Amino acid sequence: MLKSLIKPFFISLSIQLKIKVNLSRTGEIREISLDVGSTVEDILRKIKLKPDTTIVLSDNTPIPIDDVLTQDQELTIIQVSSGG
Repeated sequence: MLKSLIKPFFISLSIQLKIKVNLSRTGEIREISLDVGSTVEDILRKIKLKPDTTIVLSDNTPIPIDDVLTQDQELTIIQVSSGG
């Protein structure tokens, strides 16, 4: 039995979203790439912030961490803290 000299191959295409993030505590603005279908929680994880210590705004409106992000979305991330 002859083996094929040409092996099938698959190209995995991953479409990336570009999200503009304004980190209010530092004033830093970043452009972050994420996979399509990523959520607010995914972007927080990527920039190493905990969801329970942040408020995420889109168009000056708070959004939940399970919101799915869209291409060219602009977010503001406010880090909150409390103490006694």
